[in-house]
Amino acid sequence: MSVIKRRPSRDRDSEPVEYRPDSPSSEPSFGAWLVTKLIAVLLLFGASGLLYHVAASDGFRIERVVVVGSQLVPAAEIEGSAAVTGLNIFWVREEEVGHRLQAIAAVQSARARTVLPDRLEVRIVERAPVAVWQNGGMSYLVDSEGRVLQATEQSVALPTIQDVGAQPIQAGSRVDRGALKTMFQLQQLLPRVAGLAPRALEYGSDTGVTLVTDGPRVRFGGDDDLEWKVSALIALRRELDVQGKRPELIDLRFKDRPYVR
Repeated sequence: MSVIKRRPSRDRDSEPVEYRPDSPSSEPSFGAWLVTKLIAVLLLFGASGLLYHVAASDGFRIERVVVVGSQLVPAAEIEGSAAVTGLNIFWVREEEVGHRLQAIAAVQSARARTVLPDRLEVRIVERAPVAVWQNGGMSYLVDSEGRVLQATEQSVALPTIQDVGAQPIQAGSRVDRGALKTMFQLQQLLPRVAGLAPRALEYGSDTGVTLVTDGPRVRFGGDDDLEWKVSALIALRRELDVQGKRPELIDLRFKDRPYVR
């Protein structure tokens, strides 16, 4: 009688487990972490020291202000308004400097730029003067908008009008723009139409523009109907010459009824 021998079954869970040594941890060791932190601290202190050196160094203080484009406004006034001389160049805010410079009446626009190690460059665009406005014994340059740019003591080849009012003006204020327009038109119309060269022009807030001649004063007022007023002046002068009259004043402000005195 034969006996069948069976191999003993093995439970999978009972299979031997291969022993492997623990793999090294992926996390940095405390020593590496400490070294990293020390390096970061050293870099921080180094950067702080460098920043302090730059902020305190006399080599980075503004010593020169270079102005480009300024003709009316003296460079010294530009430098004073910029108010950066002696400041550390890294503390200067260029946009704020530009705003301060634009507060000068004759300056239309201004751009400031710092240049290492100790220079500020300023580019100025000035307003264009078109006339001289005399007021209170002073002469002022004004632009086409009536803005008073600055006082001037020099003789300037620009149309001039004498303000006979008592209201004082100063740089930055405004004069009557309509009076300027009237003056410019009379400068063209009188020589061409009436054969007159204006000797002087006056302005009053209540009377407008008055032409001063060797004969009568001619009051035009504003710039409305100026061509008609000039033509009326020619006709009146002819009639007065025929009558042999020498008036002191011809008032043309009221179109329907010119006044002669």
